[in-house]
Amino acid sequence: MRSRSWGVEVSGWGVVAVAGVAATVAAGTVPDVIKGWGGDNRVFLTVLCAVSALLFAGINWLQQRRRGVGIVVTLRRSGWREPWTHQWAVAANDHARRHHDSCFVVQREIRAAASGQADPDSDWARARRNEIDVAWELVNARLMEAAMSDPAAPVSLYVNAALPEAYELGAKLKFNVQRTMRALVTPALQQRAELSGSDFHPALSVSARLKEPLTASEATKAARLVQTREKVFDDNGSAGADDAVALVVHLAHNPAMVAEALNASRAGCVDVTGARARCRVALVIDACQANLPENNEDFELVVRHVYAAWGAWLRENPEYAALRKRLFIAAPVTIGLALGWLLGHTVSPVPHPYIGVGDGNR
Repeated sequence: MRSRSWGVEVSGWGVVAVAGVAATVAAGTVPDVIKGWGGDNRVFLTVLCAVSALLFAGINWLQQRRRGVGIVVTLRRSGWREPWTHQWAVAANDHARRHHDSCFVVQREIRAAASGQADPDSDWARARRNEIDVAWELVNARLMEAAMSDPAAPVSLYVNAALPEAYELGAKLKFNVQRTMRALVTPALQQRAELSGSDFHPALSVSARLKEPLTASEATKAARLVQTREKVFDDNGSAGADDAVALVVHLAHNPAMVAEALNASRAGCVDVTGARARCRVALVIDACQANLPENNEDFELVVRHVYAAWGAWLRENPEYAALRKRLFIAAPVTIGLALGWLLGHTVSPVPHPYIGVGDGNR
């Protein structure tokens, strides 16, 4: 066990040692305190007793405070991001153990897709869905246990997965947590840090706060972080070709992503369900800088902006209501998971590399 206070880490054994020394000192001085209470040292002895009481109260707080559970989820794709995936898992496990009372680890592997496996009825597609389901059942069981034992204790979720899998995990988080728990747990999503001095930083909390509309000042700040625009594909006006609309979210340092996503959505491609469609139009939300500032406020603001802008755009264009909704995304994994929680029941992600409509089941 480790306790953390005032920016300094103190091991459980260190706390016990301090408590033992303090108890020994107190035991040795109590007789002298009683004898000298009526003398000239009354003020000094009163201060000594007060300091001792505060010391014991602080030690008790360090021992009793709740730091909750850290849940580390790794959905590995074979041959994907090695050795980075292993390094991430080691760092996440270490961070979770240092900052929480307990750490729960979920590791599943998703085999790389081969030729002909985009079909949702293929063995690969079924195996992929099964791995995501198993991972979620394990996470959900731990969340329910945390909610039943101590709803006030914090829960942190560390996720390392490709964005489509993180998005689908977020969609399951929305459906299960709010409907199966007597007490609602609000997980804090931990993002791997690139610029700050820590391995991870708390990026988002999965709660109804993400659905709140932006104030005027928040909208102004969001406009400095991301640009929002519409792209209409004039050549997709023929019957049967315009059966989808696209949401393109680019919040990572991937300069070619928007152009690739727009080309794929216009030409037509396959989403994670295996559905093939061309898009009539796209709403593009593009970061104004290479990386978002690594803090909870800006991550949350951008997610709220995406949710609000997408909803407002659909309301302004009711003719798109009956069309399929597709997501092309390059973003931190915590944002992918949060968007799955918000949009996963209506919008299907498109995995990269994009498989074109004319490519068959490649």
